[in-house]
Amino acid sequence: MELDQLRTLPTPDQQVFLLGRIAMETTSMDAALRLVHAALRGQHNIDAFLDAPDYVSTTVKQCITLAQDHETLTPQAREAVLAAVDAAGKAYTRRNRFTHDLLRSDLLDRSWELARLTRQPEDSADFEPTSFQDMVDLVTSLVALKFRLRGCALFVLNGSWAGMALGEVEGHWDGSATSSR
Repeated sequence: MELDQLRTLPTPDQQVFLLGRIAMETTSMDAALRLVHAALRGQHNIDAFLDAPDYVSTTVKQCITLAQDHETLTPQAREAVLAAVDAAGKAYTRRNRFTHDLLRSDLLDRSWELARLTRQPEDSADFEPTSFQDMVDLVTSLVALKFRLRGCALFVLNGSWAGMALGEVEGHWDGSATSSR
């Protein structure tokens, strides 16, 4: 669905659609991260990504260790892989706010906010303001990371996809991405 069309839907429908896109793109990003994990282990078989840890945070930690210890990565490639893996971990954490918290309309000004479903420490905010655009930005960030991670995996394995691995990657709403390199 085009963004212009999506903006015309009632707010609850916009939120449901955007949450669905966040979930879908997160799954694709997770698969790409698992591919990086396999590549850093020197695995070339098509199903090697299935041997990655179950949790994104664990996969991120293992990829960082594997990249730091990888013998054939150039410093530039190592830096690119580490940056992509770190960004994936941060994006996943950001995604968690949308999937584990309540996305609702603010009772006072009708803006959007994320409300925690568990009691938080006294000094933390109960609500986080967000918006349609914040959710779109997360989707396009996840799309970019998916392609960056795929690029890193393929670059580690055979030197291809250097533009996606080593360049700046911009994700687009339609699920595509472009690289500056």
